[in-house]
This record gives sequence, C-alpha cells and structure tokens, in this order.
Amino acid sequence: MNLSNKKLIAFDVDGTLSQSRSPMDSEMADILKKLLEIKQVAIITGGAFADIKRQILNIIGVNDDRNKNLTLLPTNGGGLWIFDNTWKELSAHKLSEEEKKKIVSAIHEVVGYDGCENNNDGSGEKVQDRNSEITYSALGEHAEISEKQAWDPNFKKRIYLQSELMKRLPEFEVKIGGTTSIDITLKGMDKAFAIKKLLDHFKLNKEDILFFGDAVYENGNDYPVFLMSVDTIKVISPDETKERLIRLLKNATI
Repeated sequence: MNLSNKKLIAFDVDGTLSQSRSPMDSEMADILKKLLEIKQVAIITGGAFADIKRQILNIIGVNDDRNKNLTLLPTNGGGLWIFDNTWKELSAHKLSEEEKKKIVSAIHEVVGYDGCENNNDGSGEKVQDRNSEITYSALGEHAEISEKQAWDPNFKKRIYLQSELMKRLPEFEVKIGGTTSIDITLKGMDKAFAIKKLLDHFKLNKEDILFFGDAVYENGNDYPVFLMSVDTIKVISPDETKERLIRLLKNATI
C-alpha cells in the first residue's frame, strides 16, 4: 500500500495515536504534522471535542494551513468539525434526555449504582455524558494508564459488560472502546457512520481512505470500519502507529 493511493488518512485516538485518555507524545505530534502537510487527515474517536482538543489539538499547536487539512469526528461521528479560522461544528446527532436516562439506568443496573459513581479520588467520572454518546469507564476516565492496562487484559470484563448492556439496550450501539470503557450511541452511529460522513463531505470513495485503529476486533469500536471494506491497519499501540506512519511517509510498503 502506498501513501499516494490514498486521499485521506483517518485515525482512532485512544490506543492508536495516544495512550488511553492521554495527550499524544511529541514524536507522534511531529509525525502527524508532517502527514497534515501532504494529506487530509481525520480523527474519529468516541471522545468529545474537548477530548480531541486536549489529546491532539493542543499538542500539534495552532497552524491554519495544517488545521484546514484536519477533520474531527468526536463521539464516533456524532459531530463533524472543520477548521475555518476557528473550529466549527457542521453537524451533530445528540441523544435525547430520555435516551440518556435509559442508558445510565442500564449501566447502574449492570455494574451497580455505587460502581458508577465518581469516588472523588482523582480518577475522574465513570459515566460520561458526551451528548452524542454515553461512555462507561470502569476505573474512571483519568485513572492511571498502568491500572487501566492491568484491569482487563483478556477483554473478559468488557465483553461481559457489553453483553449485559446489549440485552438491556437493543435500540442502541454498544461498543468496546478503550482499555476500560464501553461506548453507547444511537443505533447505526458507529465509526462506519463516521467514515460515511467523511465520504459524503469530501466526495470520496472507500478506496480513497486508509484507517488506523486498535479496536479492530468483533464488537470493538473500530471494527465497523473494517467491515465496510475500508483499508484498515490494526495496531496494538501508539508506538506501532508511529512505525507504520514513518514507513508510509517514506512511501514504503506496509
């Protein structure tokens, strides 16, 4: 696969461009800036716009020319943001208050009410309202990376949570997100939905896009992109993403 064959490179964030809920490092930022100088780039994440700003935008810095080549799709395409002197949201698909209450109630039912609460210990909220999405983070969104990685290395806990939530929320998408999280959105609103928004916005074909993600497995939140036959590179860490991107930028085969 050669970079010249692709018009847009799309990325997941957590586990792909950065560690879970953390800003990407300076080396990744430099690689991403080089890519933005020659290609359209899209960020597709279960996080909110504020998360993209904290994890990506603040690290690459302000540059109008680069930003014009960057499209942001927070909450798995629940919103689409472009840069036009400032960041502007072109579209939004938000959960109703009733839908949010139903989702949160199901989470409480599955994990126990006390297990959903923020313990005010610095680990952050466990149930996050992202308007277009509700995310359950088992240890809290700001838990230490090492704790997150040790919590469910074999996926058993997340698969169980997902299965139980799917039984209670059949009208919603329930996807495994990061190392400790489950993302819940409106039915049909997943990363394939986000890719379709990109295809429409840029008038592209599926063959024009290359996607990087770490959750490219059944019921993972990156898997829908693979299922729609978009060229997908599965990575296991941001370090592997760096390696692959460096090879791409050198026009090497991957």
